[in-house]
Amino acid sequence: MSQQPGQNGNGNGNGRSNGRGQSNGHSSRESYPLLEVRRPIQTPVLRRSSSLLPLIALCVALALGTAGFIGLFMGSSFQSSEPTRPIPKAEAFRWSVNRAMSAAELTQSAQSIQEWQQVSDWWQEAVELMQKVPRSDPRYEVAVAKISEYQTNLRYAQKRSQEASSQPMTGDLWGIGSRRAAVLKLQGQPTGTERYDSLCKEILQYGKSQVELANGLVVRYSDTDRNLKASATELPIPTAQAGVWDVGSLKETVFEIQGTPTRVLRYDYSDQETLHYGNSTVELINGRVTGYDNQTRNLKVQMQPILTPQDSRSPVWTTDSHREDLLRVQGTPTQVVLNPSACAETLYYDNSSVSLKNGFIAGYDNLDRNLKVKVK
Repeated sequence: MSQQPGQNGNGNGNGRSNGRGQSNGHSSRESYPLLEVRRPIQTPVLRRSSSLLPLIALCVALALGTAGFIGLFMGSSFQSSEPTRPIPKAEAFRWSVNRAMSAAELTQSAQSIQEWQQVSDWWQEAVELMQKVPRSDPRYEVAVAKISEYQTNLRYAQKRSQEASSQPMTGDLWGIGSRRAAVLKLQGQPTGTERYDSLCKEILQYGKSQVELANGLVVRYSDTDRNLKASATELPIPTAQAGVWDVGSLKETVFEIQGTPTRVLRYDYSDQETLHYGNSTVELINGRVTGYDNQTRNLKVQMQPILTPQDSRSPVWTTDSHREDLLRVQGTPTQVVLNPSACAETLYYDNSSVSLKNGFIAGYDNLDRNLKVKVK
């Protein structure tokens, strides 16, 4: 692809040429917004000897693994195949009560149309599950009474859904892209956890239900026990105040707050995208923010910590702290870089940096002496 005016050799017209803080500037001939689409350069096919085939196969496998991780990282939610199977009669009553409890709790705080729709869906499912309770079940008479009660609640939720105005989300639901702390805040401590740092994967278990995370963000879940307070639809990432966005926010939210980018860089055969706002950039995968570089401090980004009553209130963080502790103490980073292939995320505070794996601190470099860290 030919080089655009003001564009350096790596394709970032407003990027840094020799390190942090240096810019190549704009050409007066540029017009904005500028959309670039990167296409792979066609290269001739070379014949290779059979001795290289194992190495080639390894490289292909690594490439596919990286691509698969990127697709998984911000992929769409899935419900496991269990909900579509015949409902076990022995589980129908318990699952119905679990679902009704979630609906009742969200009813107390629901404001937006999306939240009231979720409440309606949960009451509807609770009714359908309770209707599966067989006559032979000793709780059958209770189930009949519950059906009537749940149907009344369903009608109320449907009415509120129709009347609800465009109120903001209350943050009492989590979904794909939500941080680990948001799940723990709403679900409580899991009954079991499994961490695979080499795969950038963590599984939180709530009974038979599971929540899978990559780099500390929800990528999928299986609500087998009907006890997860997860939205069935795509959720905007809640922020502490209006007019700001966060890592995990939708591209549309960034556009609404930041306005039209000065440059958009997209890649063929990839879900990655870079939005330029002057010399600052916003990185996206599958339409959600995964990182940014607020080089000229013009990005309206705020990474607010999600805390529970059990979280530490110490004025320092340690080498075994999680992302929320770091954000609570240090505030919003100046830059966030995600490296899916290495299962790593780096948060920069000017020239200092903190490395994370699966949302937990793995190392740091206090170059500017501005990190409030305590080594144990």
